[in-house]
Amino acid sequence: MRVPRGMLFGLVVIALWAMTFAAAAPAADGDPVSIDVPNKEAWMGQRLPIYVQLRGNGPFVGAASFSIPEIPRALLVKVGSPVVSSEEKGDTSWFMQTHEFALFSQAAGKVTVPAFEVRFTHRDGFTGPNQEHVEQVPATDLQIKRPPGLPESVFLVTTEKLEITESWTPEPGSAEQGDVFRRTIAQSAQQTSGMALAPPPTTAPEGISVYVGKPTVDDKTQRGEFSGTRSDTITYMLKGSGTLTIPGIKYIWWNPKSEEFGTKTLPPVTFEVAAAPKPAPPPPPPPSRMRIALTAFLSIALLGLAIWQFDRIRSWTKSVWRRLNPADRVAARRLIRACHRNDAAAAEAAWADWQNTQPASYQPSAELFVAAAELHRMRYGQRGEGSTAWQGQSLAQAFRKAIDSQSARRCDRQRSLPALNPRAVE
Repeated sequence: MRVPRGMLFGLVVIALWAMTFAAAAPAADGDPVSIDVPNKEAWMGQRLPIYVQLRGNGPFVGAASFSIPEIPRALLVKVGSPVVSSEEKGDTSWFMQTHEFALFSQAAGKVTVPAFEVRFTHRDGFTGPNQEHVEQVPATDLQIKRPPGLPESVFLVTTEKLEITESWTPEPGSAEQGDVFRRTIAQSAQQTSGMALAPPPTTAPEGISVYVGKPTVDDKTQRGEFSGTRSDTITYMLKGSGTLTIPGIKYIWWNPKSEEFGTKTLPPVTFEVAAAPKPAPPPPPPPSRMRIALTAFLSIALLGLAIWQFDRIRSWTKSVWRRLNPADRVAARRLIRACHRNDAAAAEAAWADWQNTQPASYQPSAELFVAAAELHRMRYGQRGEGSTAWQGQSLAQAFRKAIDSQSARRCDRQRSLPALNPRAVE
């Protein structure tokens, strides 16, 4: 039997539609959460869309809540509002929410988005009770490409066009020591988040102190178009004098459409700083004869007493110094200072000295143990791609928490000691 050409064409269209619907549907009717990544490959800094679909057999109640994970050298952000849809499976109506996320990665190669928690509620049917869900969004692996010739240390923004403007308050030029200038750098780009735009550098010559404020970031989604902005305010205080120049700032981005680099350089800024005049000190009052004689007598008496009791004074001074500055407190101060300077070698030596002052049964807290292990890894481990200089902030915070907890336990033990001469209860 020969099938008519029109009927054959209709059968092919129906088969293609069924295959497309099957591919878009979740893996199983009972799966409440599924993840879809249409394109698992992107450039460094490029927006990579990720879609999470929630399913329920009744209308959703309230808003879904996600525990977005932290990914090394990558940023995962939620984009816009969820898209609500429904479908019929036999006699059951399924309601679906599709949430969009965007990943921006500064790491090249394989990047894993780990499983993360989602919490949502829907009704059981149209009129049934609320059904609360605590589910896991499945993990997924992605591939991030590095543009050819890009150094590892460069922060890359991937967009077809990056707009950068700057403004100064007041305008740079002639100045005096102690003057303050504020610089605002604004960036905007399509298909990227404001949090994925590059932070400003803080380099400045000696004689200029630099203070960077908290950035202002904003993302907009309008008619399917996604854009991000970032605004940074940098404050420069002129402490030196003479000719002081802030070097230019070069911004680099990668155009994924033309596969070419784009650059823009903010020009260097020069200040001619005049030295602040030093006020003349007031003349000291002339000393009287009685004051001179009394000062000389007291000086001679104190010198004689110091010579006579030299050994006793020295012993007493050393004893007071050791009491006020025990070995564990000295080592703790050295460790905190080393963390503030991000000096890994000095921090490691101070950490070892402090541990030597503790009892043999001492065990650091989990947070302190992880921070110390990170210090040792940075000192002796093999640095891989994307490694950075050691930052001592996490070790300093964990060490302060451990010290505070140790002091609190010591105070509790002292308060729990029984009285030496308890009074009888009448």
